Amino acid sequence: MTVTDIYEVINGNADRFFEWAQANPKFGLLFASMLLAVWFTGLLLRWKWACHWQFGGKLWFFDDCKPETRRRVQIALVSAALIGCLTMFFVI
Repeated sequence: MTVTDIYEVINGNADRFFEWAQANPKFGLLFASMLLAVWFTGLLLRWKWACHWQFGGKLWFFDDCKPETRRRVQIALVSAALIGCLTMFFVI
């Protein structure tokens, strides 16, 4: 088996996976829900990577907020996104 054969096998498997993903879009919502659930858990348990605010903590809207307030805003946004993904998964 040459390198070209290995590449063709991997490429064929990737093609089949993306065809399956296009035929079953609901599972993309489930995958997004799982990622959001991990992020939500990290926010609740105050994991450093989950609570890190984007842009180095310099978002003009939240400049005067305490870190706990920023964490609560993130919790609200992530939970809304999680609820939206799960609702679309079960309704569609």
